[in-house]
Amino acid sequence: MSWFPIRRDPAAPNARAALRATPRATGRLAGPVTGIVTGKVAAVAAGLLAVLVTSMGTVSCASWHPVERRAGWTLYVADGASVKIEEFNLALEPAFIFVEETLGPFKAPVRIHAFHGGVGVADDGRRTLVAGGDGLTEPIAGIGPTRVRAFHSRGGPFEAPGIFLGVADVGTAVHELVHARLAEESRRLPLWFEEGLATLLGDGALFEGRWVVDGLAYWPLVELNGEELDDACLARLLLLDAGDHPSLRDDALTRFVGWAVLFDLYRRVGHLHPFTWFEEFEEGRDAAHLRTHLMRTLAPETVGVWLQRLDDPDPGVRFATARGAWKLGSLEVYELLLNALEKEQHAEVSLGLAINLLCATGELDLKRDLRGRSWRAIRRALSTAQPADPSEAAAVTELGR
Repeated sequence: MSWFPIRRDPAAPNARAALRATPRATGRLAGPVTGIVTGKVAAVAAGLLAVLVTSMGTVSCASWHPVERRAGWTLYVADGASVKIEEFNLALEPAFIFVEETLGPFKAPVRIHAFHGGVGVADDGRRTLVAGGDGLTEPIAGIGPTRVRAFHSRGGPFEAPGIFLGVADVGTAVHELVHARLAEESRRLPLWFEEGLATLLGDGALFEGRWVVDGLAYWPLVELNGEELDDACLARLLLLDAGDHPSLRDDALTRFVGWAVLFDLYRRVGHLHPFTWFEEFEEGRDAAHLRTHLMRTLAPETVGVWLQRLDDPDPGVRFATARGAWKLGSLEVYELLLNALEKEQHAEVSLGLAINLLCATGELDLKRDLRGRSWRAIRRALSTAQPADPSEAAAVTELGR
């Protein structure tokens, strides 16, 4: 399932250029945007960060019909539902290409059910689609309220098989397509691997039509830093597999620790080889082995080292790395973003850095000279930005005034 943590200023990325520079959908907002983001600027910034209750019943009760057929997937909508089909197509196409390049071709066409809304989750795991369910939340003990906007179903008495996608977002589509692809594997994979991999690969940015993975998912990073998981808990999470129906808390924790393991392996290898990572971890599979990876991911120096990717020669990597970094509320991260913006020559990457700095400024108590320096760099980036979409161009112009 694709969880969206509830923040004080809820936000999720849009597939278009300026909005793609906003925080990742799986991050946590540390506080309201203040500082230099005031008055009109705050209003426009909030507009850039804004996102996308009538029950549609259980999944199997809805009548779905195909509206788009591609080589590897078919898009369905429920009878009478109002869905912007083109938005879902634009999100699914790069997501599907990326997942097949990373995990291999799908063995059968994927059924994807598009709707606008949220998902209710019952204690027995039964899921209910809720149209326009932005206000629908699921409380997770010790973590807080979240929203479920999408999930993959293997099929059952109450659910049709396939992906159910409540938001036209590339990262969310990647997350669920990972589940769909792993479900085709002949071996039964553990839940930590499936959820962790979907979280890692779904963390990135759409840049010039391609999905670029970053992998440093801020929601699990923040939550794991606040958890004290003993070896008994870790051992229990390792035993869960994708066919189990754990509690919402165990589901979230398994996702978090799985992400931490795979992110550590990704940092060490430098390339996306998920099945090789899995085999490496399974050689020493126990709670102590898991904790070693966990502590390396949570080490204080990890974020700073990872953000050196802001100097990567690939502008897509720089763009994906910057996106969402402001949420750490760190002066060190702020200065890294500012240094990167001052030397960035790519207009879209500059815009992404500028929007992240705008958000970060409201999280920190900055000295006057640093605030002035950042505002000069931000205004330069906004003045040179040229979004193709008229509404985005107007928003950027308003921000620069």
